[in-house]
Amino acid sequence: MQSTLAEPSQIRDRLVQKMLGRFRAALPLYKDMMDVADTINRQAGDDVAESLGRVMHAAIRCASTEELRTVARLFRLMGLEPVNYYDLREKVAVESTAFRSIDQQDIRANGFRMFCSVLAIDCIAEEHRPFVQSIIDRRAVFAPHLVSLLEQGEAEGGLDEESAELFVDLCVELFTRPEDALVSLDEYERLREINKVAAQVLVSNALAINHLTPSVASVPRAHEEMRLRGIKTIPVWQGPVGRDVILRQTSCLAPATLLRFPNADGTFTKAEHQETFVEFEERQQALTREGRILFERLYAAGKASLSLAETDPGFESHYYEVMRAALEPFPGDAIELWKRGLAYFEYEVVRE
Repeated sequence: MQSTLAEPSQIRDRLVQKMLGRFRAALPLYKDMMDVADTINRQAGDDVAESLGRVMHAAIRCASTEELRTVARLFRLMGLEPVNYYDLREKVAVESTAFRSIDQQDIRANGFRMFCSVLAIDCIAEEHRPFVQSIIDRRAVFAPHLVSLLEQGEAEGGLDEESAELFVDLCVELFTRPEDALVSLDEYERLREINKVAAQVLVSNALAINHLTPSVASVPRAHEEMRLRGIKTIPVWQGPVGRDVILRQTSCLAPATLLRFPNADGTFTKAEHQETFVEFEERQQALTREGRILFERLYAAGKASLSLAETDPGFESHYYEVMRAALEPFPGDAIELWKRGLAYFEYEVVRE
């Protein structure tokens, strides 16, 4: 008798719940942040809270295209496919994609998605590439048993319940930063001098999740709630002011973690590593290409017209006022967005 295969959405749900447990245990701040998310979502209603509770995203960084290929296979077993390409090399030394479900019913069951970047070696100065590549060559992030389960799932079209549970546990280990660093402290400092992203990626032999983001009904309210609880946020929440499109985000930096850096004599040196942050997102109306072009033009014009810096007194109110005015020409009415082809909509046929 053939075993019942676990649904991809169930695999994603188990992964998220176990990663949440890891984050809560490692970062007391994360428990506070999840309490904020629950408070904001419950205020919007139980149905909203239940729906948003199934929508989260996380982010990892690979060291090479070879790692990315294996990651893509892992995510495919979870029902996630690469969607879109983001060339971020002008700002940070990575190229990225987002792994997400492309089936609406599957998304409703569990909307988790994973943003995945790969270190762009061409962004490293040529004289430093051999050193960086030598660190990349040390990595072996995929446990043999995980690879075996991956091959089993590919051959059988999925994983049975027992195998799926083990698969999730091994993925949790893959996505958790180990206490022991891959590099020595001297190598880590050298990597930081060469490229900070390279140092973040290569410090450990893992694809450590650097943030696990819950969705909230209102980012502005979550931003204010964090401040009321004494949590230090970024200066202003990010995203459209006065227009409910694309998404809004806010975040705070998590405390640094202590890693054990290996020495040549077999001992270890403990030192801090700062990377993990905690953020919220509020997903809004998706825009078409034409809508996104118009929005980005208005948004960029607003940013360019700011006359105060983040450290200046009165920046917060100035920022929101300027950005609200900058987006005023963007339609705020759904019918207008539809008529002008600026946003995506779902349609339902109703027979009377």
